[in-house]
Amino acid sequence: MDERPLFGPFSRKGSYSRVEVLDNLFADDRFVALYQETAALPEIDELMLYRRYLRKEDRVLLYGTFSPDLFNTLCQEGYDLYLVEPELNRITGISSRYMDRVYGLSNELVDVMGSGAFDKIVLPGTTIARYSRGELLLFFRNVRQLLTPAGQLLVNIHNATYLKTHVQPIASRRIQDCTLFYGQKVDRNRLIFNLYLKSGNDEKVSYAIEHLYEPDTLFEFAKLSRYTGRTLYAGKTVSILELDKIG
Repeated sequence: MDERPLFGPFSRKGSYSRVEVLDNLFADDRFVALYQETAALPEIDELMLYRRYLRKEDRVLLYGTFSPDLFNTLCQEGYDLYLVEPELNRITGISSRYMDRVYGLSNELVDVMGSGAFDKIVLPGTTIARYSRGELLLFFRNVRQLLTPAGQLLVNIHNATYLKTHVQPIASRRIQDCTLFYGQKVDRNRLIFNLYLKSGNDEKVSYAIEHLYEPDTLFEFAKLSRYTGRTLYAGKTVSILELDKIG
């Protein structure tokens, strides 16, 4: 039995032998471009957010998907930024001047820079969403070793309640001279994202699974992982949280 989380027309497309099913949507740059577009935070100005909450004297680790243009801009302005991003096609566009600040895995950072190397770690919503509850609790505990004793996590999450009531019906985009169709479905506390593209004889479907969290859940996990937290911004579609390392 095929247990891939494809639904509706995406499931039908995936059943055809001519259509390639990608279990990792990041294997195709066109899927990556669309996924990053839908994961953007239109409610807030991210550049202004980081200018407000990051200090140039702090060493800051960005853990997960981050706009290359935004990374370049902040580095040019004097922010001491580093990035963990294992997917190579998600760092396309980062200036060669800053590529020595990009790492593939967190354990590499500990080996190279040592524990307690960062004053702040930024966790985008797409990073939080990739983890199930047990995995996220373990992740919070593991990243403690990268923070200074007074270090902080800056977390943004898409509001689960809003997403559950505003899932995107099937829509389409033109990207890189091909048409992509995409849709979302909520399954309990998971948001399932499906994609399909057709370009000439090239047909592919793929998917992503995101775990939905409310701020209260993250504060609970933070407490269990020895952080204390507060809400910096509570909007309609996104919340920004700050978590202080304790001890």
